[in-house]
Amino acid sequence: MIKGTFPYADEYAKLFSENYRRYANLRARVDRKLERILQDPYHNTEYLDDRSGHLNLRGCRSLRIDRNFRIIFVICEECRRVTECQFCFCEGLADKTVLFLTFGPHTRAYAME
Repeated sequence: MIKGTFPYADEYAKLFSENYRRYANLRARVDRKLERILQDPYHNTEYLDDRSGHLNLRGCRSLRIDRNFRIIFVICEECRRVTECQFCFCEGLADKTVLFLTFGPHTRAYAME
């Protein structure tokens, strides 16, 4: 999706790739956000936990694309430290990897549709 040298490697779930094709009009914005995440995935991203109300995504992170669209991703080094995480997204991936799970309108992204 994006090219360059970043501190973190990138991996993309099938759902993310499908939505990348679906929302082609947002690609330039999404690419800029992906680059920013790969530079520093902890900066200005929302950690999803019990307080966020998204229990099915506990241990994941979210970043706004615009008012309605969100990117949902996992930082593998952080994912491995979260014991209450429901999913193991990072099996077989290096610690310095960001796995992009999905993006889309708020409700669809958080529902992982």
